[in-house]
Amino acid sequence: MEKGRTELRNVGEFGLIDRIRHVVDFRADDATLHENLRLGIGDDTAAFRPTPGKLQLLTTDAMVEGIHFDLTFTSLRHLGWKAIVSNISDIAAMQGTPRYATVVVSLPRKISVEMVEELYRGIAFACQKYACLVVGGDTTTTFGNMAVAVAMTGEVEENAMVSRSGAEVGDMLCVTGQLGAAHAGLKILLREKERFSKAANPEDHAPNLEPYKATLERYFMPKPRLDLSRVFAEKVKIHAMIDISDGLASEVYHLCTASHAGAEVWEHNLPVENTTRSVAAEFSESVYDYALYGGEEYELLFAIGDEDFKKLERVTGDVTAVGRIVDKDKGINLVRENGKHEALREKGWDHFGGG
Repeated sequence: MEKGRTELRNVGEFGLIDRIRHVVDFRADDATLHENLRLGIGDDTAAFRPTPGKLQLLTTDAMVEGIHFDLTFTSLRHLGWKAIVSNISDIAAMQGTPRYATVVVSLPRKISVEMVEELYRGIAFACQKYACLVVGGDTTTTFGNMAVAVAMTGEVEENAMVSRSGAEVGDMLCVTGQLGAAHAGLKILLREKERFSKAANPEDHAPNLEPYKATLERYFMPKPRLDLSRVFAEKVKIHAMIDISDGLASEVYHLCTASHAGAEVWEHNLPVENTTRSVAAEFSESVYDYALYGGEEYELLFAIGDEDFKKLERVTGDVTAVGRIVDKDKGINLVRENGKHEALREKGWDHFGGG
């Protein structure tokens, strides 16, 4: 057995749960989280008081080794962070506030107790950052790959909730932040993994990843846009919104389908960082493909009227108009830099197709 490694069978399920409880036990800055919580980890279910006058939100996301993450270059702490923020991003897209989470982990024998604790340190770090609490879950073993699933509740003022179905013809189609960086980071990691596996002496293969620091951070620690979601709720009227987890093009289709509308997306307006452009150039690929079809951005795509968009531009410089909502019969099209219109590919991350 590895030195400093404790096998799961040596502590048992309840011993592991007790160690997890200590990792995620912290006092959140939002005192109402604790005041409203009646039962947390250790009972058959969690119990909490809903906040009067608000709608309850519930979302869930699963991550499976080999599909959503690769443990050869993803730390357990980063995995824990992403498992939480992927759910927070869904709640941000509704203009909500995250509250409580339950976590289910399926653990193969290669995972030690210390590795599980690292996973939950990442989970706890994300929960502290975004003011929510882990209140339960489940642990189980598996003969296959590792999997992590999180279910999260949130709250939103009833008149503030936004869905993906309210876009109106003439709306600006906008995004927060920059696009394509997470995909660029993944490209670098996969390339270095392949080089490492083919090296005559892998121990001598020490890649210089410093030039890619920005893109790698966007891949390992994406930031859900709760900050801008709250600005939107206070300042403007968003007609429809969705988070960009599976790629911009895919989310445009989801939003338009729900809203019974079409759209045009302006290639030349897609916001991409210089580091992302550099990575795309290294691979002789289109940076716009990274922006359109790369996943795990956790930025927000939204439809908004022209006047409200002008208000947003005055209060934040972190939103970009990338298109416009049009009649459904006009379809969903990409407008190239040269002005040419073509059908936008309905492509993004496909959980069942392998990418």
